[in-house]
Amino acid sequence: MYNGEQDIDYDSNVPEVFRAVQQSLNDFVAINYETALGLVSQPQLTEAELLHYKSKVLDIIRNNPPLASLPKYLRDDREDYLWYSDFCDEISKDVYHQYRTFIKPTNTITPSNYTAELIKIDLPYFRELVDLVSLERLCIKYEKLLPKPKVEIIKEETPIQETTIAKETKATAKSTKRSYQSKLSKEQYALLANCIETIKLFRSKIKVAELKKLLSGKLPEPLQVTNQKTLVYLLDQLSEHKYIKAQWVSVADGNKDFISFRTEGNKERYGDNKHYIGMQQLLNCRNRNKREQIFGLEDIDTLIEKLGEYSRQ
Repeated sequence: MYNGEQDIDYDSNVPEVFRAVQQSLNDFVAINYETALGLVSQPQLTEAELLHYKSKVLDIIRNNPPLASLPKYLRDDREDYLWYSDFCDEISKDVYHQYRTFIKPTNTITPSNYTAELIKIDLPYFRELVDLVSLERLCIKYEKLLPKPKVEIIKEETPIQETTIAKETKATAKSTKRSYQSKLSKEQYALLANCIETIKLFRSKIKVAELKKLLSGKLPEPLQVTNQKTLVYLLDQLSEHKYIKAQWVSVADGNKDFISFRTEGNKERYGDNKHYIGMQQLLNCRNRNKREQIFGLEDIDTLIEKLGEYSRQ
């Protein structure tokens, strides 16, 4: 899962046109957020009032599903949170084209021209994005002001030494994971890791050593996936070109190697429990890949070409 590593250059792959969308969004949010602050009469919200604002955030997401992952990236302090969220993957091709060809307004956004300028923005979801981000920032601000709940310190008892039988049982449990039967060389693993980082497939940067553990069936903790369709396309391509076994779906399902991204929608569905991406979800993504746009497709296809070059050497 995402661990806040600071060595990842998150902004290196953001197209300029999407920076323009982000900048325009930020301009409108700045005014809308200040207006929302002005409507809050008290210096500190009660927990009930904060829940009211959070319910408004959820209402926006329920009515606009492509916005579901945005709050998480916003809370991670990503400068280009719109680009790195799942928004671009969830919208239709026509809407994506509208965002890709967006031209930022030249006028400075002020409280006096806010409404008139916002009407000029002919992008689906844009007004909802402005409201969502403004409300989420309001929640973040007042969450920090709420008193922290007291945590009762419980004295830990001395752990009981494991018996030989317990150790053997644990070792047997670990050995039930299966291998993807990787045929990648050291150089090919490096290419794969670089591709995965380019498309931001997992919530944290993955190293070659972790990839080797994943494909050998020795991964200690599941990986949090940012885009399930892209994951399936990547592993299908590796399988098709004989770099991993053809039955990789059943291996991933049995190993419980992947968990879904913690969107607000997923929290509602699954609570605080990890939601492992099982066989049916993986197969559904495979079917969707046959008819829908795949994020990172060109990067993955380029990867397969480079892997092939090493195989021929």
